[in-house]
Amino acid sequence: MLSNSLNILISYLSISSGNKATKRTVNLTENINDILVDTLNIGKKVFYKETINQSELLDYFAKYGSFGFLIDLAINKYFVLDSKVAIRDAFYLNNKENIEFMDIDEYLKIFFPELNKREINSLIKKCEKTASDTTKEDYLTSMINEYLIYSEHYAEPIELILNYARSLYKNLATTLDHEPSTMKLPFLSVNHLEHNFDDLYRNNSFGFIINYLKQAIDVNYAIQMGQDVRLLKICNFCNKAFIAKNPKAEYDTYNCKNKANVYKSRAKSSNMVHTDKGIAVKLPSDDISEELVKNLNKKKNK
Repeated sequence: MLSNSLNILISYLSISSGNKATKRTVNLTENINDILVDTLNIGKKVFYKETINQSELLDYFAKYGSFGFLIDLAINKYFVLDSKVAIRDAFYLNNKENIEFMDIDEYLKIFFPELNKREINSLIKKCEKTASDTTKEDYLTSMINEYLIYSEHYAEPIELILNYARSLYKNLATTLDHEPSTMKLPFLSVNHLEHNFDDLYRNNSFGFIINYLKQAIDVNYAIQMGQDVRLLKICNFCNKAFIAKNPKAEYDTYNCKNKANVYKSRAKSSNMVHTDKGIAVKLPSDDISEELVKNLNKKKNK
């Protein structure tokens, strides 16, 4: 559960370094697994209504930067050049699942809470000028992103972050339990995903072009969940997400495994019996226990 003090202190999160916001280059073959697990474990805390400290979220953003929800939620790719923006996954903002249309200045205000209307209009014009001066579309996305999700004024609503992380964790938990998901997860259809097919002819390689953090997380989550041998798991003791080295692993650490074994050992030696209705009963002593167990067994055999 998010503490009240955090709600008051931080309505939006933005990590800056000097005059520029933190920008991260995400390598899907290296640290993306750590990012995915850390994101899922934020979601785990939200899912189980545990306290999330301010420092935890700040540490996450200091390590990885912002998610890039501004880009991800917009259906029209170059929305900043249009008067209206079509928003997918709108339930992250106001609990609605249908597509929603917003004025571009209203939409930008959500992610640039410190800017006034004049400054937001100036931001839009700056993006429009960049588009008009760019001769190749290949460079347009990255150049516009410099003004948007990598701006020192860019910030993301906490509710948006926590809803996303919770949904990701809930999807993992229900999938591992072989339960049908109770909610749609449109974010799994990765938005604005690009690829470099041309490299197949140049150096026989292929990959995705990742433009923001959430896109990288979604791609890696989909890859992990699509494996024949799934290594993305949830610890049977502490409920944290982890990527196992051994497909048979049930715990994220030896500490969790040892604690779980201790609890199992105590349960076996605590004079517990289960009635035919599944009710657990702790028996008071060995002498009385034997008599009660006999009686229970007689009833079951009748």
